[in-house]
Amino acid sequence: MSTLRTVEPSLRSRWLGRQLRALREDHGFTLRHVAELAGLRLAEVKAAELGTHLLEVSQVEALMELYLVRDQYARYRLVNLARIARHLRRWEGSADAPPLSKEMLDCLWLEARAVHIRCFSATLLPDLLQLPAYAEAVAEQAGGAAVSWWGWACTERQRALYGPPLTSLRVVVAEAALLRPPGRSSAVVCDQLQHLADAARLPHLTLQVLPTAAPYVPGMDGSFTIYEPVPPQPRVAVVHGLNGIFIHEECAELYADVFDQLSQAALDPEASAELIAGAAERSTIREE
Repeated sequence: MSTLRTVEPSLRSRWLGRQLRALREDHGFTLRHVAELAGLRLAEVKAAELGTHLLEVSQVEALMELYLVRDQYARYRLVNLARIARHLRRWEGSADAPPLSKEMLDCLWLEARAVHIRCFSATLLPDLLQLPAYAEAVAEQAGGAAVSWWGWACTERQRALYGPPLTSLRVVVAEAALLRPPGRSSAVVCDQLQHLADAARLPHLTLQVLPTAAPYVPGMDGSFTIYEPVPPQPRVAVVHGLNGIFIHEECAELYADVFDQLSQAALDPEASAELIAGAAERSTIREE
């Protein structure tokens, strides 16, 4: 018998595993019972529920038959999750794409399916509001590969903002981040500020600026994003750091509370729009 192939679990595979476990427990089946009825190894069923083994789509379909899942949407959701747990076609496989961690792939997937997104940006502008040139400058400054790919990905990721369906986005950005050049040249800042001013007019986008003089709020030291997917998936908080991306499920509520405090300390959307428009105008004058 071949050795069971296991993987480091992604958010996608963990969510699939939890739903398969919930279905099994709802029917009162043991792991061994399911393995026997579905023609799987006991270790396969156990690892799949932990997200450390990726079942074939046909195997997930067989489990849905075993668990009497008749609702077509529920079946579609599980089959689709089984597919994307194995491969995100939109982001993987391109010859010019850089290596993407499973956490980065999870973030890209969350962006595309989130109903609501809340983002606090302490140092740079949020990814979903960046121009391609800005994203490329960030990637180049970070010494990353495939700089032009990040510019392309920037445009692709922002499809959620222009829908359909539209994603509700709330952003709090530190004032200092508005004028911070993303790379060696400050030329992109002028266009980026104008883009930000235009984006602030979108009805489903709430943009606030946290003034430099605002009082300290615990948790404002670093950037984070909170994703709220379609139920039954839970709210998730994501933190980007020097040593990788950290995805938090258990403490997502803590980040949501911090975001609310930051929002209260920030300028209201109207005053923020005025500040951004003024910064864009001054940047344009300097460029001329």
